[in-house]
Amino acid sequence: MKIDKYEVIEEIGRGGMGAVYKAVHPQFEKYVAIKEVRSDLAGNRDIQRKFEQEARLLAQLPPHPNIVTVRDALVADRQLYLVLDYIEGASLAELVQSGGIDPDHGARLIDEILSGLEVIHNRGIVHRDLKTSNILIDREGVAYISDFGIAEFVGAGGGAGTMATPKYAAPELIDPSLGRGGAEQQVDIYDAGIVAYEMLLGAERFREAFPEVYRGPSNGVAERWLRWHADLTRPAPHLSDIDPAIPRPLGGVIERMMTKDVNGRYRTVSEARRDLAACLDSLPDARGRRVDHAPEAATMPLDRLRKGGARSPSRFPSESGQRPPLVSPPGNQTANNRAAQPPKSTRGIPWWLWPLGSGLVMLAIGFVLFVVLSRNPGFVVIVRGAPPGADVFVDNVPRGVARPDGTVIVFSLESGKRLMRVSYEGYADFNTAVSGQDGETKSVIAQLAAVDTRPAVQAEIDYNGPMVLIQAGEFIMGDDNHQPNERPAHKVTLPDFYIDKFEVTNAQYKKFCEATGRPVPTNPFWDNQYFGSNPNSPVVGVNWHDAAGYAKWVGKRLPTEKEWEKAASWGPEAREKRQWPWGDNPDSNRVSLGGNRPPVVGQQAPSVSAYGVHDLAGSVAEWVDSFYQPYSGNQTPDANFGTRNEVVRGGHFRSGIEDVRTTARYYNPPEFSSVEKKERTWLIGFRCAVSADDPRLQAMLTARR
Repeated sequence: MKIDKYEVIEEIGRGGMGAVYKAVHPQFEKYVAIKEVRSDLAGNRDIQRKFEQEARLLAQLPPHPNIVTVRDALVADRQLYLVLDYIEGASLAELVQSGGIDPDHGARLIDEILSGLEVIHNRGIVHRDLKTSNILIDREGVAYISDFGIAEFVGAGGGAGTMATPKYAAPELIDPSLGRGGAEQQVDIYDAGIVAYEMLLGAERFREAFPEVYRGPSNGVAERWLRWHADLTRPAPHLSDIDPAIPRPLGGVIERMMTKDVNGRYRTVSEARRDLAACLDSLPDARGRRVDHAPEAATMPLDRLRKGGARSPSRFPSESGQRPPLVSPPGNQTANNRAAQPPKSTRGIPWWLWPLGSGLVMLAIGFVLFVVLSRNPGFVVIVRGAPPGADVFVDNVPRGVARPDGTVIVFSLESGKRLMRVSYEGYADFNTAVSGQDGETKSVIAQLAAVDTRPAVQAEIDYNGPMVLIQAGEFIMGDDNHQPNERPAHKVTLPDFYIDKFEVTNAQYKKFCEATGRPVPTNPFWDNQYFGSNPNSPVVGVNWHDAAGYAKWVGKRLPTEKEWEKAASWGPEAREKRQWPWGDNPDSNRVSLGGNRPPVVGQQAPSVSAYGVHDLAGSVAEWVDSFYQPYSGNQTPDANFGTRNEVVRGGHFRSGIEDVRTTARYYNPPEFSSVEKKERTWLIGFRCAVSADDPRLQAMLTARR
């Protein structure tokens, strides 16, 4: 398939307006992204106007390392196309779904986004639709602002009637009266604040930070977001309160960016960047972060970006340090900003000088190589992919330091076999042997693995009951071969967490009721003395809210659906999926099914999971902390998707063997009518979980050492 002169390789995205293709320029052999307007929309005058407007706005922008550059606008076969630079990587939205980005790298990404916004605003343009899906992250971890489909020039009439994404809509877009005295560009600053907030927390914790928005039917989330934005009395929770690893100075900058009152929000991007710079000054050189180019991470180095990946401790100054506050006081500081503007960068150099400069640099390098090689026989090794500043040794002799682009050229190596080592703090040394003869040039890709500096975690602990460690990493969730709501099988990455080895018992829940005054559960039909006479049996008849209340009381939480399935289904050593906790054999002798009551906890030893977790099948079904939603890519509708129903996992003692598979999903409303209690709650119990880096857990483990 061809679009004009471009050869299309594949479709890489599709939305309401049309598709996006990856293509190649046949002469330049360079990848581009081609944004297509659907054929049925191409004749729409409003769509044409928006297309022309996006092309015109992008053409107004100078080349910038954090803005996707437009290369061409086409009309081919009565279709409209916009040709852009192709960014090889992933959208920020994809990374957010994988977990929060560590604060060090997140602070740099925020600055890159703001740097792009600064140029956009200096050209009199307001983006109006900044969100995680419109920010691309390339293989080197650099952010690019994209999608200017609803951007406008300042004063073009944007306001409450314009298009907006509810999750990121600034209050003044919803209610124009809230924007009095503000600047139009402040809507982008508000959006950037929410993007940063979401980036540092990750999708799951972001949802937890806004329970008033996400508690309820999914079809009402958009409306609840609009209500939340427009309510100036309800600020977002402090980031450092949610995650102590996020330094308060950084959190303060982000929280001021997303301040609902325009008079308290940063008025210009320059103000926000100035305060953010104070945070960045305390970090190591941004170029020191290396990207993993291993095949399994070809799209994006998620292990460096997600919250659970290896990272060095935060290097921001502590609250008790002697530095002055890093966040400037609110108010209009435009005049001060002008006085404090940094000198103009080389981005102002005329474009036509760049090719000349690049050519001179290449000639200089070639001349140096010629002189050096002619005077010093031997072979040359070019090392690429090293962290900037890394030391390169040949036969244990220092031979150079990696440049900002990660390369080192080592000249005049004696013919034969040479041992090379690349060393950089925070990474395991890269070692390799290189053989060469006089006049040859060899190339080496330095693949340094980051050293995990996190403290070691215990495989099993006693934290208000025995808990088992589920190690961080990737697993396969779902199943393509069974019920529609289990599809599609997909990869999920989770950080370290602990899960209860056993289900919560009657005795444990009784202590909770006595301490809090909460009523005890109603006895089930099979035993009118069940709760009081069976202390070691799993508690039943507990609704979702009571289960969550117990978990909070013991310093834990309910596991998410992802966590529950990983603990039940994944084989950490073989890295393979199990259909039942014990394996792929539907052996009903391993689990108590078809009986009149659940077994005492821990008595089903043959059914234990690979991690050593008991009773994940055939005891009682278990509440988890996840709404009943389709997995991404699920094509089978379900009337209960998106309702208030909570997910229930694990089957129960009255289920069949197929119903207790590790991927089987069920649902229930969080509260019950009297009829539902008789039929369902007497079959549902729960267990708890806790994140391995939970501060309360860490404090307890430290105290016990």
